[in-house]
Amino acid sequence: MIRRTIGMLTLALAIHQVPGALGIDHVPVAVGDLEKAGEQYRALGFALKPGRPHDNGIRNLHAKFPDGTEIELITAPAATDSLTRTYREHLKAGDGPAFLAFFMPPDAQAEHRLTDAGVRVPAYVFFGQGNASPTDRPEHFAHANSAYALTRVWLAGDDLSTERRMLAALGARFHSGRVDFPMPMQAEIADFPQGSVVLLPGRYQIVRGRPIAGITVAVRDLDAAVRFAGPDARRSAASVFVDPRRALGYRLEFRR
Repeated sequence: MIRRTIGMLTLALAIHQVPGALGIDHVPVAVGDLEKAGEQYRALGFALKPGRPHDNGIRNLHAKFPDGTEIELITAPAATDSLTRTYREHLKAGDGPAFLAFFMPPDAQAEHRLTDAGVRVPAYVFFGQGNASPTDRPEHFAHANSAYALTRVWLAGDDLSTERRMLAALGARFHSGRVDFPMPMQAEIADFPQGSVVLLPGRYQIVRGRPIAGITVAVRDLDAAVRFAGPDARRSAASVFVDPRRALGYRLEFRR
């Protein structure tokens, strides 16, 4: 019992030393046809910035926001290395979010510190430092739907204990609250200084086995966003949810 208590205390101290995450960095959404996906995203009111060429064949488009967050449309035409193989395997079940990046200070070395603290990082999670680039131009942020930030990611799974432990180690503050997805429900919410993660039961997964079920984008003008959301969108007082078929395999929420 004494050894167990000492071990738990050591782990708690190690977790405390992990720098806190500021919030969500970006979400790479894997797509089989980048050109078609780009057309769908432009039809949703997003301005897209072309990505740079990658040596492994990866191609991408960026829906960027002024705070450094973004949704990245990404495709891997062929399996040439471990990352492209991961994308090709993911795409066997269709388009959809493949990874989730949290924003960390540049010197945080978050994954190493979490591992040293005994906290497992899910395979689909990694860490970034924002996506601002010297090649960004005002037109890259001029979204017709009035979007200006990626503020929330919705995770669904039968067992999210690993995610919950990681979020706690990253400094999230947990509480229970009412959410719409798009139907109202009570859910566990992990808040960061910039953005939040909602934890849902596995039945809310859009594609079975994929934990990232939804992405929320803040908009300045909800009426403008509604005009792009499509006739099958679900609207509430403060937001509108785009149907997963239009949003490339996940629920996209435009939220005022």
